[in-house]
Amino acid sequence: MKEKREYWQIIRGICILAVVLIHSLGGFDYSTDYNVEFVILRQIINFAVATFVFMAGYFVNVDALSDKEFSYKHWIIYRGGRLCIPFIIWSLLYSGLELLKTVHNCNEIHWLGVIYRFIVGKSATPFYYIVVLMQLTVITPWIVKIVKRNGIISKVLWFVTPIYLVYLYTWNYIVGTSPRLYETLFPAWFGFYYLGIHVHCGWKLKCNGYVAVGALALSCVEAVGLRAAGLDIGFYTSQITVGSFLYSVTIIGWLLKKSENNCRGCCLLSKIGDCSYGIFYIHMAVLMIVGWLIKCENWYAYWALRFVLTSFISYIVVHLAQMTLRNHKKLLRYIGFV
Repeated sequence: MKEKREYWQIIRGICILAVVLIHSLGGFDYSTDYNVEFVILRQIINFAVATFVFMAGYFVNVDALSDKEFSYKHWIIYRGGRLCIPFIIWSLLYSGLELLKTVHNCNEIHWLGVIYRFIVGKSATPFYYIVVLMQLTVITPWIVKIVKRNGIISKVLWFVTPIYLVYLYTWNYIVGTSPRLYETLFPAWFGFYYLGIHVHCGWKLKCNGYVAVGALALSCVEAVGLRAAGLDIGFYTSQITVGSFLYSVTIIGWLLKKSENNCRGCCLLSKIGDCSYGIFYIHMAVLMIVGWLIKCENWYAYWALRFVLTSFISYIVVHLAQMTLRNHKKLLRYIGFV
């Protein structure tokens, strides 16, 4: 059991580093140079959020939710509070930084915009993920019941994310850009959460590395094709495309296969996994500071320096906070550092 926990902490470490890398790639002008390299690198690391969502479903306590004494109120308070409190604290912090920047630039503050971004998880770029988990948390007890019954509804629910993808592609083709909050609505990620619960309940999913490489190649071909078709860069490099989702499924299947072999991994990655929730919240602030310090026209040096410094500083800050406040677990939970 200890080996299994460490294995999935290693996967969390890899995924949070991929998330940091995704954000480290931002802010560069891809209109002239490095566009193909950027597209390929993004496809390689586009498994991160889907895998995080899968793990959120995979580690749901299905037995507790199936118990006769299960309390929906307690579930929402405990699970929802675990998500909401750090989200509110860090959203306030990032909103405050944005307000200070607005005042410093002598611009007018649009309070409705500030409140809107706060609510929908736009105070910082990755916070939409928490809003997605909040939505999934609300419906999790119902999902578990559906999976346990294994009836017609259980099969129909597999179509939720594919139908959403059809809507997303249609919108992009007609309008030329992705719809607002497309990544924040739970149907986009529902399939991976649903898959996680199914695997927890005994469903088998295994893939080998060759299948994952093939899916990655398909994802790259799709991205280049969408680019050639004149679609927006934010869409064809997004994690929410057919190619990226197929690639993510194969990566998850490959990880599940590896987990059965009791593979020993890197201790450092496991430690990074232990700090992943805190790194998630803090890395955008660190990246902001690193971005002020690093100005480079070479793309490879640009993203590599930003990624390495942001990852290192974020990990050190969270790890030191965990050590310093180890006797104050409640405070660490409030700020999302455990």
